[in-house]
Amino acid sequence: MAGEYLLKQFNKRGGHASEYSDVVFGKVVSKSPLKIEVSNTLILTEDFLTLGRNVTDHKEKISIVKDSDKMIINKPEDKTKDIEIMVKQHLEEGDAVAMIRKDGGQEFYVFEKLGDD
Repeated sequence: MAGEYLLKQFNKRGGHASEYSDVVFGKVVSKSPLKIEVSNTLILTEDFLTLGRNVTDHKEKISIVKDSDKMIINKPEDKTKDIEIMVKQHLEEGDAVAMIRKDGGQEFYVFEKLGDD
């Protein structure tokens, strides 16, 4: 039922499939300035890219649970220690990425690196 409604909405809007949002894949060909190759004929520059949290360096707050007497925590009665870490996930040349092409096809949201262990 919901699928039929969506199909009617798409048909009502009209247009070509290339005008809708889509998931596309690319490869970083330059780190600075950032350039991502989508095909042999299309290389996206920073002007067309928005980077998500999973493809940038960012800070995270975590809690470490004390599970042995060897861990140093400020007070003996504390069971956890809150710390801030830097997660290094910036894009490097050669990284494969997944992106969402926004409606209209003029902007791309880079949301994930692929095949990174």
